[in-house]
Amino acid sequence: MIDFEVLTASAGREGIERFGVGVVVRDRSGRVLLIRRAAHDVLPGLWEYPGGGREGDEDIEAGAARELAEETGLTGLHLEYARTLDFTNHNGLQVRQFVFTTVVADGTAAVLSDDHDGQQWARPEALPHTGDGQRQVITWLADRLAVPGWRPVSGHLTTIARPATYGSFLVTNPAGRILGMRSATDPAVWDFPGGMVENGESPFDAAVREAREELGLDLAAENPQVLRRRLVAVIHTQADADYPVPVAGHVFDGGTLTAEQQARIRLDPTEHTEFRFETAHDWRHHMDLDHYQRLRQILRAHRCGHPLYLERPARPDDDFEGVLVLVTDPAGRLLMHLRDTGPGPWPGYWTPPGGWREGDESAEESAVREVREEAGIEITGLRTLPDPLPDHGLPLTRVQHATWTGSENDLQLGDEGQALRMVPLDEVLGLHVPPYLQHYLPLLTSSQPEGARP
Repeated sequence: MIDFEVLTASAGREGIERFGVGVVVRDRSGRVLLIRRAAHDVLPGLWEYPGGGREGDEDIEAGAARELAEETGLTGLHLEYARTLDFTNHNGLQVRQFVFTTVVADGTAAVLSDDHDGQQWARPEALPHTGDGQRQVITWLADRLAVPGWRPVSGHLTTIARPATYGSFLVTNPAGRILGMRSATDPAVWDFPGGMVENGESPFDAAVREAREELGLDLAAENPQVLRRRLVAVIHTQADADYPVPVAGHVFDGGTLTAEQQARIRLDPTEHTEFRFETAHDWRHHMDLDHYQRLRQILRAHRCGHPLYLERPARPDDDFEGVLVLVTDPAGRLLMHLRDTGPGPWPGYWTPPGGWREGDESAEESAVREVREEAGIEITGLRTLPDPLPDHGLPLTRVQHATWTGSENDLQLGDEGQALRMVPLDEVLGLHVPPYLQHYLPLLTSSQPEGARP
């Protein structure tokens, strides 16, 4: 549906002072109905297509149907919006005419009003005396209709997907924890500040308005950096049974809220019942996997420093947010990393290297980078192992395996973790390790790829 209120408001900002409507009526032979202005009218003898000025605040399409009925007696026709025509009227005012078109049977006769005294069906290339603007419109329309498959814009819009659009903010506290709000409608769902775009809004304006309504805070006023409109991600969500139209989401950086600002949050109880700030790791305990994956996708986009285009559901090769890398050597040992004891996955456990995906990395690229960062070595020749089971505590994770032929002395502990060791496979379960290793250790007895360098 075309929102003519938005179009007229935009035209007003351009300096347009009046609005008009016109209808190019075509017959099935491709001719155009023209009517001649009567002798007592302005510009007597001029041939034109039906049209006139908008009355008050009437709907633009309704105005076109009214003018067509008043000047030709034709009613009940399907009108398709085609284009605009700008001109200066006889009073010197800037006018924008919204032009529609419709088709009738050959031989259709018009019943003229007193303002017109003649009618004819004319070929677009052989028009009688008419204004340059209307001649341009008729010629333009005829040329495009000659292109196979072309339709006026309002008809074309009925043939394409028109997704719903929303704008939202990623908001954190000074510790980097992410703001979520529990839905009053579905308490299992936690939302970001934001919502659907209303008529005439941009996604950013919608995000600001919705955040103000939901939090009682104007994020743009609380943090002027928000006005830089830093886009974090665009997310296309395909239609499904729960929401049967596609959705295009725009996620913006909502900045950081101080403790004082947080104390002034006032939720709209009809929309949300509570808010909280959680780490990315801890949010998985409050969200289903689908919502948690969306959060991880947004955080990945935020980390990389430039907007990412994301799809939901993701393509099979893109449907992961983290990697686990099992690196063995020819002696049958597994590279293990003693994790820090602070916040994060598996604190104080011995685990294989791994971590979250960055930017648009592939699983293999993520695996190589994580091993380089955590152990200071380069791996090649990776093979993919089966995805973790739901109870393994590895959501959205791809598991990779590589054989490394270097010396243990070449291992270099990175910025994270407490220690690195090459551990014999039969001794791994004697360490404090996550339960998923009981599933993966048997898979490491199969043939290992070659190709690694310290």
